[in-house]
Amino acid sequence: MNTNIIKVQNLKKKIGRTEIIKDITFQVKKGEICGFIGPNGAGKTTIMRLLTGLITPTGGKVYLNGVDVNKNREEALEKVGALVEAPLFFPYMTAEKLLLNLAILNKNMNKSERIEKVEEVLNKVGLYDRRKDKVSKYSLGMKQRLGIAQALLNKPEVVLLDEPANGLDPMGMIELRNLITKLNEEEGITFFISSHLLDELQKMCNNLLIIKEGKIIWSGNKEELLREEGYTESLEDAFVKLMMKA
Repeated sequence: MNTNIIKVQNLKKKIGRTEIIKDITFQVKKGEICGFIGPNGAGKTTIMRLLTGLITPTGGKVYLNGVDVNKNREEALEKVGALVEAPLFFPYMTAEKLLLNLAILNKNMNKSERIEKVEEVLNKVGLYDRRKDKVSKYSLGMKQRLGIAQALLNKPEVVLLDEPANGLDPMGMIELRNLITKLNEEEGITFFISSHLLDELQKMCNNLLIIKEGKIIWSGNKEELLREEGYTESLEDAFVKLMMKA
């Protein structure tokens, strides 16, 4: 039976007097690829930052793998990979060197294990043959895949991605989508993906969470939403109809 790998209960966030996140509750089950959608300013990135403990909530709870993020952030994030903002890499470093430096943060791996792990994640994202190249030579799509390689260093059970396809050309989007679905199908990694590229989400997500003005207005199976909004085949059409009603 599936378990909730992400569990959010009555989550709230105020900045000054403005309530950004308004009493949100949702769950993401282990093994899902869950798309997180909403218009600009709806609160998507704020939710991502709350999930990873980068900011603290005004109220409510966030659990990752059953651990309260705000009470024990290190334990909660132990099996979590995240790419919450555009990855910032030192352009003069090679991809291999950069990941080796990041792998040092994992206290449970010795030097030989770190080397092996870096080779493994570079293989997974299709960058092993370019591991000796400086990051400055990487395309935007390659940098995004390197960011996912970074997120895979700690053998995560769930990966959080905030707008991972921003700025990618069509081929870069296809490569990213194929990578996410492969990691999900072959390794059972759960993905929670915030994006405004609805066509891409429709092609890889099985469940959706939709937010508007800091409130969850819909959650469930992708096909259920398409049926509810007039049996449309387009997630974009269903999303627009839902926004107009909410």
